[in-house]
Amino acid sequence: MNNKKDDKTMTPRNTANRPGAPKGPRKAEQRRANLLESAGRLFVEKGYASTTMNEIAADAGFAKGTLYHYFANKAELLQSLREDFDKRITGFIRAGVDRCPADDHRGRIRAWIQEAVDGYFALSDLHDVVIYGTEMPFRNSMLESEVTRSLAELIDDGIRAGAWEVKECRWTAVMMFYCFRGGCDEAMIGTQRPEDIPDRLYAVFLRMLGIVD
Repeated sequence: MNNKKDDKTMTPRNTANRPGAPKGPRKAEQRRANLLESAGRLFVEKGYASTTMNEIAADAGFAKGTLYHYFANKAELLQSLREDFDKRITGFIRAGVDRCPADDHRGRIRAWIQEAVDGYFALSDLHDVVIYGTEMPFRNSMLESEVTRSLAELIDDGIRAGAWEVKECRWTAVMMFYCFRGGCDEAMIGTQRPEDIPDRLYAVFLRMLGIVD
């Protein structure tokens, strides 16, 4: 299994800037992206608690005041980083799913699994920082997760096409997501082989969709 992903620039959460931020949306968005990139790298290298706003600004090549034009504090920066991370992983997933025919519902579920697993392994250090950086319970991050929403959409597509019968779409998606995380974590700690995880998850997902081959 190839766990490497092409590096992609994080998508800005919005184009609105704090008073005093540089004029011009493109320049502002690029500066914001650079700050998020530096923050993510330093959070991984030093830990969230040990990284200072001064260090983030210096790593990005900006004055500290510039950083505060975009983020009021470190917690707000981490929240933005978490949202952009979610969008980044979802981008990987949607690209893989879109390569499958629209009527290949099982294939699209398998593609979701493969892309999600690859993304998890490729970005696991950053994932741990943005999810656990402030010791926020993981369940809180599930509320608006685009990754989970993308899976719920695939399940709903299959329901409407008659590929499977599921009564509670979002519930099923959330349960599948926890299975995905658990499987990846088992590989991370060495109890499972990483290359086996996609196939094993696919078999579990099918059973959760009521499909037994």
